[in-house]
Amino acid sequence: MREVVVIGAGFHPYGVFTDISILDFGKVAIRNALKDANMEWGDIETAYCGTVQPHMSTGHQICQQMGLTGIGITNVENASASGSSAFREAYLAVASEGSDVALAMGVDKTPVRPKSKPRDGAPAKEKNAFQSEKKLPVQFFAAIAQQHMAEYGTTRDQLARVSVKSHYNAGLNPNAHFQKAVTPAEVHEARMVANPLTVLHCCPWDDGGAAVIVCAKEIAGRYTDKTCPTVASSVLKSVLADGDPISGLTEFTANLAYEQAGVGPEDLDLIELHDAFTIEEIIYSEALGLCAKGEGGRLVDDDTTSLNGKHPINSSGGLISMGHPIGPTGVGQIAEILWQMRGECGKRQVQKPVRLAMAHMVGAGGVCVVHLFKT
Repeated sequence: MREVVVIGAGFHPYGVFTDISILDFGKVAIRNALKDANMEWGDIETAYCGTVQPHMSTGHQICQQMGLTGIGITNVENASASGSSAFREAYLAVASEGSDVALAMGVDKTPVRPKSKPRDGAPAKEKNAFQSEKKLPVQFFAAIAQQHMAEYGTTRDQLARVSVKSHYNAGLNPNAHFQKAVTPAEVHEARMVANPLTVLHCCPWDDGGAAVIVCAKEIAGRYTDKTCPTVASSVLKSVLADGDPISGLTEFTANLAYEQAGVGPEDLDLIELHDAFTIEEIIYSEALGLCAKGEGGRLVDDDTTSLNGKHPINSSGGLISMGHPIGPTGVGQIAEILWQMRGECGKRQVQKPVRLAMAHMVGAGGVCVVHLFKT
């Protein structure tokens, strides 16, 4: 396997855009990534599109509008980890020498759900047993938060501080959905969704697009003299025999990634992790080995995870505040890492040199993807 680097990235900002098509999200993100990499569309040899919501062959439609060049195009669906999985496929295509230059993109658009009501005189449709017992994601993670608070003493204030940090970082990120800082009091007083999680503990469901270009390390100099992080490891795993799709799966996947790269959690200068709900940052911090089990809340208290801390987490704003369009989310994490490693993030720039960074995503159904990048 040859060495692969990230050479360029681009976004269509995250948010809600009722008048913009999903194809336009992809085209804008690709064009911005090509500009960042100093490349032309004709330089791309293969493309992978992570997406969940739209119709068939979305990646093909986007690429065809960029220009017919005969490239290989593959659509990837892996729940919230769709973009991360698309990036892994692009990385493997270059590492295996199948291509010299590959594109990973993610696009999604919030579906419009028509309101419906029973016909006059018809009873409302009853939920079946499975539907009535199945928990929504916010209920699932609210229960995890309650358990963590009871077992380890994690507090509502610590959960709120995750949201405050996330919104602060996103306020410095022009591609983020939410551009306004919040206070702990505002987090506590926001509308309750599932105790102890108010709406400011939860990620939005966005529209948007993100694209990242990778190439063989030996040819990067043809296009740019900027820093191009090397993919140090790429690991994708599903649920183990113990059935834990959250902390246990993350710990297992991350340990394999550390072993593959020859590093440890203490070496991480930046982490972009899955935080659809604030409790996730706390439990994944523990699972990734940044602290002992039960001490994830302490990392927020002592600013370890802030932009100036030892292990900054989600400098982009994370899913909670940068946004969670699903398909683009994992690709967007890698774009943030690229620009942080280049020192191009402006007011949200991590102050110390970022030499080793992690992108972590989980997906419904039980999948975890971890990528490590080094300069």
